[in-house]
Amino acid sequence: MRSSAPLFDSLAPSYDRHFQVPHRRAYDDLAWEFVQPLTPRQPGCVVDAGCGVGRWSERLLALGHAVIGVEQAPAMAKAARARLADYPSFTLIERPMEEVDLPQGRADLVIALGSLQYSRDPSTMIQRFARWTKPGGAVFVLVDSLVALVLELVALGRPEDALTALRTRMGTWIQADHIADNHQLDRSRLVTWFSQSGLTEVSAHGLLVGASALGRHRLSESLESDWERQMALERRLASDPLLADLGKQLLVFGRKPQ
Repeated sequence: MRSSAPLFDSLAPSYDRHFQVPHRRAYDDLAWEFVQPLTPRQPGCVVDAGCGVGRWSERLLALGHAVIGVEQAPAMAKAARARLADYPSFTLIERPMEEVDLPQGRADLVIALGSLQYSRDPSTMIQRFARWTKPGGAVFVLVDSLVALVLELVALGRPEDALTALRTRMGTWIQADHIADNHQLDRSRLVTWFSQSGLTEVSAHGLLVGASALGRHRLSESLESDWERQMALERRLASDPLLADLGKQLLVFGRKPQ
């Protein structure tokens, strides 16, 4: 796989603006609405695997948690360090997540939001997340949805690309002169990996099902026209596991048994 580090390095200066785009802001807000209620009630330890510029780490630090950020892209790590310099409870590990070996049972919560699909072996990485998590703790991952990608490619008149993605379960993200390979994942595979890692209460949710129904452009128009109305619909669609694979993003949760 071609590493995602150079691509994310190129995005670092504008990454906050990246999430001002309506559909990205929408799935980011929806993900936070799922994750925030399940963060530890008392100050705890959170691992942010693929923390980027520290956007989510900052939210969690503001809630009083200690955060261990893991980031392999140097420019992203530099931005996170600068952003979170005033938080003594933030620790940054500048290595690929595959090379990080935290103590077993260290974290109350492990999140990997938008980063797992760029790892070499996502199933092994989920096992590692589960080892890092203490009994009673939780793991969240957010990935691009294979099914939503296939439908989008069909709608764009690219049937061969759609069939290739379906066959290989792989995709690429091209940004300027950079290309990053990524795994395209689905609900069944992720739920199986979570369960095989010993996690229970596993659930999956599709974020922005409207992107599959309307297309990304029309969904963005709907969000810009009436943000609250479209977000209310997206919340209802995300609540039903039946629609998980249709979300532009797939959010999966699991808990380490006590």
